[in-house]
Amino acid sequence: MCSSDLLDLIQQNWNNMALKKNQSLQWMKIILSIFSISLVFSLIWTAFWWSDFRKTLIIQKVIFSDTTILDKRYYESSLGNILGVHPGEISLSDISGLIEDHPYVRAARVSHQFPGIIKIEIIEREPLALLQTEPMVMLDKEGTVLPDLDNFADFSLPTLTNFNPDPDLYPPGKKVLSVKVKECIVWLARIQSDYESLYNNLSEMKMTSVNEMELILTDEPTHIFLGNDDIWSRIEILRNFEQRLIPKKISDYSYLDMRYKNQIIVKGRRS
Repeated sequence: MCSSDLLDLIQQNWNNMALKKNQSLQWMKIILSIFSISLVFSLIWTAFWWSDFRKTLIIQKVIFSDTTILDKRYYESSLGNILGVHPGEISLSDISGLIEDHPYVRAARVSHQFPGIIKIEIIEREPLALLQTEPMVMLDKEGTVLPDLDNFADFSLPTLTNFNPDPDLYPPGKKVLSVKVKECIVWLARIQSDYESLYNNLSEMKMTSVNEMELILTDEPTHIFLGNDDIWSRIEILRNFEQRLIPKKISDYSYLDMRYKNQIIVKGRRS
């Protein structure tokens, strides 16, 4: 092979390599263009998807658990209108705080369910007693003051009477400040759990003019004088006494005087 033929062959190989390189570059450009277009469309689709997804997060519905003490509308009104609000503008703890500010709510659990649903579970305060003051209030077993919402007639509760009526001692939604009333709440809560029959038949827990405790039963009525000390011990003695009375009941007597140590003075009813 002569030198000119060799040069032609080399030139041809270079040309072929250059052509292949150009073709590769063209394919790379095509691939990059397709990738760029796909990326742009992906970003546009993601933007629309995120916009639609954010709309599903917007609060569209609020569901309350069933309640027994108050109608749910009382709690709904304390929450206000949060429909159309994005969760980024109000947190679940904010919603829980608004509900727990209601005096009848002991605790609230709030959850966000897809799409745009807020579910609220409420643990209500259960009334234990009425307190004769102005205005009259209810108390739960923790001594929390429950204001009158035109619902007192819905409950059959014992009434605490002849206690300090100063309304400043009974701030709505807060703990009662009267020491004597606090003591009575503790006794009533124990009576409700340990001596249920007495609680269910109790009309009044009364502070007498000489600062002694008197129970007045609904039946007949019956007056039970407990004195001013060792109140719970006397209530336990009363429970044991009633158990020994069966089939008679303590309400078969007009009064029981338990102010004296180791004895109960009773008075029957006139036939």
